[in-house]
This record gives sequence, structure tokens and C-alpha cells, in this order.
Amino acid sequence: MDKPQGAERSRPGNDLVAAVPKFCLTLEEFRRSNEGRVRTSQEMLAHFFAHDDKSSKDEIFRHLPKDVRGPILSAWGIRGLKAALRDDDAKVESVVFDALNAGDIDHGAFETGLTPEIVVRWAPLTSWWTFWRGGKLSKKAIGKALETAFDLGLFDARWFLDTIEGRGGQLKGTDVLSDGLTKADLTDWVKKIHQTGDGTPKGILLGLGWEKIVAQTANDTLVAVLDAFAQKSGLVSHSSSLSPAAMTEKDKAAEKPAPASSGPPIISSVTRDKVSEPPRSRSSSSDVSAIAKAEKTEKAEKADAKKRADAKVQTGEIELEAHTAEVEAVNDDVVVIVDDDVPMPSLPPDEDEDNEATAVFSLRDEIRGTGHKK
Repeated sequence: MDKPQGAERSRPGNDLVAAVPKFCLTLEEFRRSNEGRVRTSQEMLAHFFAHDDKSSKDEIFRHLPKDVRGPILSAWGIRGLKAALRDDDAKVESVVFDALNAGDIDHGAFETGLTPEIVVRWAPLTSWWTFWRGGKLSKKAIGKALETAFDLGLFDARWFLDTIEGRGGQLKGTDVLSDGLTKADLTDWVKKIHQTGDGTPKGILLGLGWEKIVAQTANDTLVAVLDAFAQKSGLVSHSSSLSPAAMTEKDKAAEKPAPASSGPPIISSVTRDKVSEPPRSRSSSSDVSAIAKAEKTEKAEKADAKKRADAKVQTGEIELEAHTAEVEAVNDDVVVIVDDDVPMPSLPPDEDEDNEATAVFSLRDEIRGTGHKK
């Protein structure tokens, strides 16, 4: 049995009175104006009915009820009305494909025949948003989108101020908005807030105004807010991502998988020297014993040398004029620390330095058992 007419059409379509579809409809109407033209008719055809001379991909007609698409095909003169009302999805795609390749319709006719109401009413809004978002968004288009969404209650002032970020996240909220303002702009902003007596996020936002916000804020910053809005409004499905043309650099970076770690971990400058030292090889038990014995012998020799030096000081064997001296064994050398409280015998100015050095060297050599001549 043949299936009833229209049985293949189960999707009810979008409610144009609801806030999100109404937002999309406003932007689609604005897109077709001179100041809002972020996507051309050629780009609309490429998105909703991509094709070449061999194949096509229908992303619009299969979503339209037969009683909606039939009159469009008939108006283009590519199919009789009665036949168009009976055609299934595959037949409609074939007819439109042949008409485009034959030159019976072009991108201009395609856009004109598919009015804003038809596109937004029947096409998936995620598909439409990808199409619009992938365009070259001007200040006019960005401002229209933000103001429309705000007026429709799709986001409030507090959400906007909590979401907007500038300079790579260094600035947030009102700091972003004031960053590009002149002193006169800031003064006027404060005056308006004072006059209205409204210091709430809404009062702060409206005190500056959307026109000034869009004009003085970088496009990338505002588009990032639009992307966040699209996520919260369901215009970007979780199972799909933006097309490459519609993605910001932040979107692209977020989608790149983290590189697999194939080398040593990154080490901070503080610990690099310690970590970069080659690990010591494991020693055998005999090696460990020999090292321990050598270290013990070295310590004993140093202690013995210090004891002998201390004994010489105590018995008066080491004297330096009227000075007292403290002798300390350091490693394999002997250091003489002279007590500065005892005055040195006076020497001629030009001989002080040489004689003092000679006296120190003599003391050191006496300790070592050698002689030192000037």
C-alpha cells in the first residue's frame, strides 16, 4: 500500500513566535539587506543545496512539507504544481539539481524563492546558525544580533557582563567595555548611570548603549559572546561543531587533540638543572663500601689536621707579632683568621701591604713546615 501523502513529513517545524526562532528570523531578514549582508545568495545556495555537475546534497527541501515546497518549484517553472505536490524528497532533489545545472534557476532565484519565513520555519536552526555564523560578521550584524537577543530576553545584562572577556581573558565585564572608551565617553557613561539612578547590570549596560558597546569593542570579543549565547540557546548542538568557516581561533584550538607526550616532561627553570643531571649508575655493594671507607678516612684526616693546628695555637708555637690567631683546618688548607682587636705594629705606608702579606705567608708556611722568603 502506498503511504499517505505527507506521511514522510513528521517534523512540526519551528514556532516563529518563540524567542529563539524569532531571533533567527530577525537576523535572516537583516542578512538579506545591504547593511546586514554577511552571507551572499551564492553562499546560501552552497550551504543549503551544495552541488556540482555530478551530485548534490539537499539540506532544505527535505525539511519542507510538500504543500510548501511544491508551489516554490512550480513558481520557478521547473515542475508542474500537481506533480510537485506529489514528489518525494529524492525526486525534488533531482528536479532542483537538474534545474541548477541546466541554468533554469540560479542562486538569486534560489534565495528569493526560499523566503526568510520558510527557511527559519522549516530548516533546523542549528543548520541556519552555522550558515549565518560562518559569514563575515560586520559591526552592524554583530550589533543586530546582540541587541535582538537582549530585547527578546534570551540573555540579560548580568549574563553579558559575566561572559564578555577581552585581551585573552585579562579583562572582564565592565573593564572590557571601558577599555576602548575615551575620557569623554566614560564621563558620559557615569552621568547617565547617575541620572537614571540605576546601578544594576542592566542600568550599566543601557547607560553605555549597544551602539557604543559594539563600536568600541573588538569584534572577536563580541563574537565570543555570541558563541556562548548560541551554546546556551541550543543553536549549536552538542553532537556537532561549527563549520571551519564559522569557527574562531579559540574554537579551533579547543578542538585540536592534545599532543601525545613523546619526550620528557617540561621542567621549570627552577628545577631544570637538578633534573637534567644524568642519573648516577647503581653501584655494587663492594663499590659502596669502598666509597664509604674513603669518605670516613678523609673526615678523620681533616679532624686530625684541625686538632694539630689548634694545639699549636694553644702552646704558643704560632705567633704573629703581638697578634693572636685562630687557626682552622678547611679541606686540605689552613686558614689564619687575625683578631682585628689587637693593633698591628706600625709600618711605613709604602711597606704596609707587602709586610703584612709576608707575615701571613710566613705563618702559613710555618704551619705547613716550609719556609717562605720575601
